[in-house]
Amino acid sequence: MKTFYNVSERNHTMSSSLSKYLRKVNIKEIIIMIVAAVFIFLVVRMMFGGVLGVSLVVIENGPCPNSSMCPTYDKGDMFLIYKSAPDKIELGDVIVYNSDYHFSSNLLIIHRVVNITIITDSTGDHYYYRVSGDNYDSNDYLDWYNSSTKLIPYEAVAGKTKFLIPKLGYIRLWMTDIPAIRYILLALIVAIFLYLIFTPDDKKKNDKEKEDSSEKKTEEDETKDADESIVDDSQKVKRQFSFKLLFIGFWSNTKKYFKELFVDKKKRRKVIIYTSIIVALIISVPILDTAIRKPGVDTGIVDIVLKNPTNPGNYIVLEDIVFLPFTIHFNHDGSWNKVLKDFVVYGIKNDTIISIMKWFSFYQKEGDLRLGGSLVFDLVEYNNTLPLTIHISYVVHQRFGPNVPGSYNETFDTPLIP
Repeated sequence: MKTFYNVSERNHTMSSSLSKYLRKVNIKEIIIMIVAAVFIFLVVRMMFGGVLGVSLVVIENGPCPNSSMCPTYDKGDMFLIYKSAPDKIELGDVIVYNSDYHFSSNLLIIHRVVNITIITDSTGDHYYYRVSGDNYDSNDYLDWYNSSTKLIPYEAVAGKTKFLIPKLGYIRLWMTDIPAIRYILLALIVAIFLYLIFTPDDKKKNDKEKEDSSEKKTEEDETKDADESIVDDSQKVKRQFSFKLLFIGFWSNTKKYFKELFVDKKKRRKVIIYTSIIVALIISVPILDTAIRKPGVDTGIVDIVLKNPTNPGNYIVLEDIVFLPFTIHFNHDGSWNKVLKDFVVYGIKNDTIISIMKWFSFYQKEGDLRLGGSLVFDLVEYNNTLPLTIHISYVVHQRFGPNVPGSYNETFDTPLIP
């Protein structure tokens, strides 16, 4: 005996079942879960690799004063880096590169660009970078790329720092150095997922009753209810996102509030008290800031100290360049309002700028600082018989008020290279 099915009837039944299933699905929750899963995947992938030239790297050595980028950055600071075009990497940028030196082979190094060299041949321009750390105690050298050169090719650059998340990198360091942390985090994630999946639902019984009653409805009623539901939902969305209605509601509530303010003594008193507190705080901030300042101390760069000027090993004549390291002293008067933002160092001989170094930080530095600085000169332009003037233009950022520019000059008459 053969049984024949009505194809159109079967398709209609399937579409009805599908529509019932889709009505049960919470699209918003699914989208949130997908976005969260993609975000977690991308973050983990960037921490242990990279996505479309974007990676997350962490400073692993330190903490201060043992970090080569101290005091600007420290152990555990996490950077988002991007593989910029070679001509987009500028003086003062902090880059991450793959070292080919035998002491640090296959390690990622985070240092500041102090010199850019462009070599042109028949195939085009080739960019090379010389880098050094910010630590005044260990910046008396340029990084070796390999055993024969300090020129770091663009191809070895993993990326240029674009964004900083202070101390968040400790999570990665703990996961790398302490295997137990990885297992604890994994167990925690699994426990959260199990809880979300198997947690009792208080509405389960009500949902079941609604489902039973809805199944008793005819297909025609279901279609009608679905259409009405769609219309109601669209009207709700319209009402929810209507800027006109939002503005009208805001305006009417504002008028109502100010009308009540003139007739309600309690509201007037509350407004006066709150306003007085806010004004008092605004006035007291600069007063307190003045009170905590150190007397007789001005905020700014006050000294440049050359690194062992009698030691020829510190003034490297290599690859037709002269490398001159020094320490920059920045005094701070203790004001909470003032922080060092950035500075530019100029090497001047015979009233001509022959070298430039730049410094900036993703977050401004407070307190007294000693920063490692350096200038890289072209050996042909560097005349050891002429005095060298080091000029620093800097900016002190005020949290309440305009930025304050400053400058410092010092001239060195003694020949620096024996």
